[in-house]
Amino acid sequence: MKDLSEGADALYDAMGGLYEGAMALPKGANAITAGVKAAYDGSKDLSEGARSAYSGAESLANGIDSFKKQADELLDEVFTIDLDNLTMFVKKGDNVRIAGAAGDVVMNKYAGLGVGVILMALLTYVISVFVIHQIQRESSVIGALYALGAKKKNLIRHYITLPTIVAFVGGIIGAVIGFSPVGIDYQLLDSYAYFSLPDFTPVYPLYLIIYSIVMPPVVSVIVNTLVINKRLSQTALSLIRNEQKTGHYSRVKIKSRNFIRRFQIRQMLREMRTGITVLLSMLFSLFILMLGVDCYYLCENVRKDTINDTKYEYMYTLKYPEESVPEGGEACFVKTLSKEQLGYNLDVTVMGMDSDNKYYDVKTHKGKSFITVSQSVVERYGVAKGDKFILTDDATSMDYAFTVEDICDERGGLMVFMDIDSMRELFGESDTYYNCLLSDKKLDIDEGRLYSTTTKSDIKRSAAVFTDLMMSMIVMLIAVAVIIFCSVMFLMLNVTIERASFGISLVKVFGYKTKDVKKLYLNGNAIIITLGALIEIPLSKMFMDKVFPVFIPNVTSGINLAFPWYTYVIIFAGVMATYFIITSILVRKLGKITPAEVLKNRE
Repeated sequence: MKDLSEGADALYDAMGGLYEGAMALPKGANAITAGVKAAYDGSKDLSEGARSAYSGAESLANGIDSFKKQADELLDEVFTIDLDNLTMFVKKGDNVRIAGAAGDVVMNKYAGLGVGVILMALLTYVISVFVIHQIQRESSVIGALYALGAKKKNLIRHYITLPTIVAFVGGIIGAVIGFSPVGIDYQLLDSYAYFSLPDFTPVYPLYLIIYSIVMPPVVSVIVNTLVINKRLSQTALSLIRNEQKTGHYSRVKIKSRNFIRRFQIRQMLREMRTGITVLLSMLFSLFILMLGVDCYYLCENVRKDTINDTKYEYMYTLKYPEESVPEGGEACFVKTLSKEQLGYNLDVTVMGMDSDNKYYDVKTHKGKSFITVSQSVVERYGVAKGDKFILTDDATSMDYAFTVEDICDERGGLMVFMDIDSMRELFGESDTYYNCLLSDKKLDIDEGRLYSTTTKSDIKRSAAVFTDLMMSMIVMLIAVAVIIFCSVMFLMLNVTIERASFGISLVKVFGYKTKDVKKLYLNGNAIIITLGALIEIPLSKMFMDKVFPVFIPNVTSGINLAFPWYTYVIIFAGVMATYFIITSILVRKLGKITPAEVLKNRE
């Protein structure tokens, strides 16, 4: 019973607690409702505060922009601003990476168009020589046709038809290859490799289609008509008799007692027109060859000169130089100006330094207008001692007139040198100002003070890029020159043998062997080729050195086209080797001419 009484008491107490909890529940619900309402009011205040902050930030930004504009106007009006922190100022028209890329291609285009016309005229003339030879062989038939009433214009049309068709077909094939992805992509390799260019969509301009397809047959018609017309202007009787006009060579007296020598000279005089054509083709080929050789040696000379003139190991370009020069550094003042040539503004580096600078063997002169120019500047602009040399600061549109006091042998770039104190005075800098340090060891300079650091290994690596980029074009130029020379020489010498076939057959009747016939009819040409090569090789070098600057007007370097003497020997040996190879091939043709040719001609 006692336990039951205690259980009842506990139950009573629990019921009392439950009642009290039930009574407190409305109060808790009211508290939750009040909290939610407070949270809602707070979020509303927060939203209004955010709107107010946004409006204030916008007003602040507008105020800052307005203040900046008014401050800039005030500075422009009251103060003179020195552009000390501006390292380079390049206009769009002078930017090599914009105008230079197009300039390179334009120069190549004009050169290619001109060379194409000359080459087409030369090859067409060679073909016309074959046509003339064919007319000579058919002379009696042509004379008979004239006697029967045939018109000259009809015969001319007959003889120019085949060369014109060949030229037209060749033009189409060349146009297809040139416009194909292989031709276009190959031609653009150098430009894509050197310049930062996007991939361009090929275009097919009308003038280029006319040039490649219409021009070859038109040139063929013009050249062949002019050459053939003269030959077909003879009378019917002259053509039937196959009369040959004797040139002035028949009146030349040859005093040599050696029969073979006299015969060779007489044969050369008889084939004077052929010899002149061969010499002209050789000169044209040497121009193209020398262009490729000059390209190669220019790139190599730039590479070697740049490496040889770089005697320092480190060059530091500074934003904020320290007041005192770091130990081991050679202080210089460098400023980039420009000079116009052939429509391009090229950068010329003005370097101020002391005369005892151990990295440049240059003598500087006191005075704000006195400079020492590098050999590269002499090669590019043709200046001499005492000349006035005007450079332009594109950033301030200011021209500076200098007097050339001396010329040094530096070739590493377009550079002129000044006394550093005079240069500081000229450009309004302090007596201790410098912005470039040269050193043979690495200096401890805070990176924040530097624009750039250039090492000698960087210069060596960049100096070789020109040779790598130009090598494909150099090989192409040399290959084209060799092909033209070999083709024209072979064709012309072959025509010479064809025209002399009757004489060759006749001397064989008298017992002359093939090697003797070679001496009489081919070896004499060796004199023409030898003398022509000795004259034309240095002539082509002189000519190409004069016109070469036109091909590279936008290249910021000197024009050192010198090459060693043995290069002339190699070119001469190549010309003579080509001649002897071709004559060796043509000896087989001499062996095929038999004494029966005399009887065939008599019939």
